[in-house]
Amino acid sequence: MDVKFKQSQFMSDAILKGDNSQLGGMDGAMIANLTQSGQLGMGVRFTKLDGATPAVFNPTVCIVLNTPSMWDKYPKLQEMLRAIIETHAKSISGIDFSYSLDVDETPVGHDGQNLSVPKRTTRSGVNPSITVPEYPGMPVYNLFKQWIFDIQNPDTNASTLPAQLGDNSDADIPGWFVSAYSMSMICIQYDPSGLPDRIYDACIITNMFPKEIGEIGFERQIGNTKTMERSINFTGLVQHNEMTKALGISVAKMLNMHKVNYNFALPGLAGSADAQKVLDPQYAQGIERAGTKSEINDKNSGDLAKFGPYGTSYSDLKGSDKGVDLTGHNTTIG
Repeated sequence: MDVKFKQSQFMSDAILKGDNSQLGGMDGAMIANLTQSGQLGMGVRFTKLDGATPAVFNPTVCIVLNTPSMWDKYPKLQEMLRAIIETHAKSISGIDFSYSLDVDETPVGHDGQNLSVPKRTTRSGVNPSITVPEYPGMPVYNLFKQWIFDIQNPDTNASTLPAQLGDNSDADIPGWFVSAYSMSMICIQYDPSGLPDRIYDACIITNMFPKEIGEIGFERQIGNTKTMERSINFTGLVQHNEMTKALGISVAKMLNMHKVNYNFALPGLAGSADAQKVLDPQYAQGIERAGTKSEINDKNSGDLAKFGPYGTSYSDLKGSDKGVDLTGHNTTIG
């Protein structure tokens, strides 16, 4: 039976529906009607509580859009990088930003007051940082050390890639531009429903590459052992506008995270790794492991990864989302 839910009729005017794009929401988004839902005036307005519902922000979902094209010959490194960002990181900080309006002041009158006039609106920068557990064989530390050395080796002041690739390095190494050595990711802020068309917002961070990878962990203290975590600090540039939110909705629709139903996950070590039995069958086709499949497009340097975490092709984007410059790397979808 198809169950449909509708908003309470008593509270309907507390929510704005329809075209709310002028308020920053997407077309058709539901937005609190501030003029009707205020609760801190003369008294409580119980019939307008829907519009006074506090917004809850769940952990932001970060999805890698493209990986360094200098690693096109090493797809396993690209896959490991995607996995670390998307499924291993305990925390990703430094991805938030703010807007501010600069003003200039001039004296007014004789009592010391100043008149402020607006000058320039600015967006603060981002400094992404991830915290991720280390694993046997130190793959996390070695991956990011390799990344830095492939940009510039401390002993030679040049990339180590030509030495690794040998005689064919001239043809195999892309032009040394931003897309060669950096990655990009999209940060999607879902609302508690997890539905793609109800995300709060999304931004793209590009020109990401590690600045600091931390210490190896050498330490001698008798009778003391420890587990290791890696904190990797990146540089990055943020892009945020209506199109990044539209792209966030498109990517969220491809991820289909709201379709995953852990009520039917299998118990034990075999557990939920078998996507065919965890996901609804119509979403499970072509998936090897839920959340871990990563096929890299090695045809064009700097292109987007071909598949999202659940096996959905980025080429599925339609309409206004096709051909949008996502990363600042001259890469397009479709």
